Amino acid sequence: MVICLSLLLCAALFTHWLTIRKTRAVVRELEESVRMKRRLLLNEPSALLRRIGMEPLVSETNELIDQHRSYTDEVFGQSTRLDAMLGSTQEAVIIFNDQRVVEFLNESAKRLFQGNRALKGARLESVLRSSSLLDFLDGYREDHRITQQEISVDREGGVLWFEASCAEVRDVSAKNAVSTLLVLHDITRLKSLEMVRRDFVANVSHELRTPLTIIKGFAETLEEDHATLTAETRSRFIKKIVNNAKRLHVLVEDLLELSRLESKSDQVQPTEQSLLQLMDEILEDNRQRLDMNVQSMELDYDERVGEFAFDRFRIRQVFDNLIENAFRYAPDFTRLVLSVRYEDSQNMVHCCVADDGPGIPEKDVPHIFERFYRVDKGRSRENGGTGLGLSIIKHIVQQHGGSVSLETGEAQGTAIHFTLPYAQLAQSE
Repeated sequence: MVICLSLLLCAALFTHWLTIRKTRAVVRELEESVRMKRRLLLNEPSALLRRIGMEPLVSETNELIDQHRSYTDEVFGQSTRLDAMLGSTQEAVIIFNDQRVVEFLNESAKRLFQGNRALKGARLESVLRSSSLLDFLDGYREDHRITQQEISVDREGGVLWFEASCAEVRDVSAKNAVSTLLVLHDITRLKSLEMVRRDFVANVSHELRTPLTIIKGFAETLEEDHATLTAETRSRFIKKIVNNAKRLHVLVEDLLELSRLESKSDQVQPTEQSLLQLMDEILEDNRQRLDMNVQSMELDYDERVGEFAFDRFRIRQVFDNLIENAFRYAPDFTRLVLSVRYEDSQNMVHCCVADDGPGIPEKDVPHIFERFYRVDKGRSRENGGTGLGLSIIKHIVQQHGGSVSLETGEAQGTAIHFTLPYAQLAQSE
């Protein structure tokens, strides 16, 4: 009897020990499963789990893990979609926390500001050097109604302009954490165009005001003092009025021409033709202006340049303007050379109009193709120059797909170079 009880007690103790062992094993696997955030898959039969009381806990744990995985997948999907949406926008998007530490940048922001350094995790002040932006963010923190403002950012010696807007976003993964979404719309080009327009209007106003003032002054004098003026004086006044009216007419025509070239891309109408024939016509038309005793006009033409596509009227306009500049600003030249060369390496036609006149001072060279810029302002106005000729030339050549350059020096003459693509019409279309 005692032996039977002993055996039963041993069996009970062994069963209890085995249950404890199995329970501990299940708990360890359950702990590992929760830590790794994966479902718990046991080799033990359900009956054993029910017997040791672990089946409900395992079932609930697996359900929580499934919910967490579903939530994680959803959040990851939303984050991926958000990254894709923000990454594809042209605006620069930056998200930073309340300490102004950058948490996210889209591709546009990286292209503008990243360079060779990593910006995620850096302070916003080190990413964007802009006092106006910091003032904007301080104002937004105090008054959330301020949501949009123009700011400037210093970058590599230049200035970028943006239209900045921002909004607060709450981080769902951290309780009460607030970040700021900053969107920067690049308006640098618009600002540049606005400055050009402002300068253009100011220059046009100045250029128009001078001849108009002269015309008005002499006309009023003729009207008020007509009886007391001598015939010679009246004739001189009328000549002044006519000359300034002509000057005004030329200025308006050049302004309209420049406006047409800048506003439409279809002003150039290339046709396949011979540039040599056009050059012969230009030489013939201008030889009569030469002082044959001291001046010569020569053509240096590369025979490899056959027929190619260009706008005859516009290229004639380019050569006429350059030749007119030589007669107007270097009237004492002795040799004027028009050259045309074929450049094999770039498949371009290189054209040049060069004189041996006084040249252009070095300080004026960087500005020579700007609108209304004149080297000798007084002499240019006296000769009827508007300061728009070289700007018009530049636009015509660029619309052909070429470029313009200048080679000059005081007492060394002046050479204006420009290139044209050497393409047949079928290829250019």
